[in-house]
Amino acid sequence: MQPDRSRAGDGGRSTPDHSRCHPACANISRTDSQITALRAKAARIDADADVGLDSYPIAAREQQRKAHLIDITHRHQAQQPTDTEVEEQR
Repeated sequence: MQPDRSRAGDGGRSTPDHSRCHPACANISRTDSQITALRAKAARIDADADVGLDSYPIAAREQQRKAHLIDITHRHQAQQPTDTEVEEQR
């Protein structure tokens, strides 16, 4: 995400605004704590589904959202360095 270049000279924020980042951006990076939060959101979606109060369209959309969150967590896990890679870097 490009910083707002027009504000850089007026004493305003000169760094990117991460609140406007798009989750599909190739430059996005997530910490382990963010991944833990995403897993918790997926678990909440399951808990809400078990209660069964949502209408079908909302429940279906929430399941799509859960699948997306799980995909993010799986990609994050797949990109973690192995123990041997960590040792090689030392």
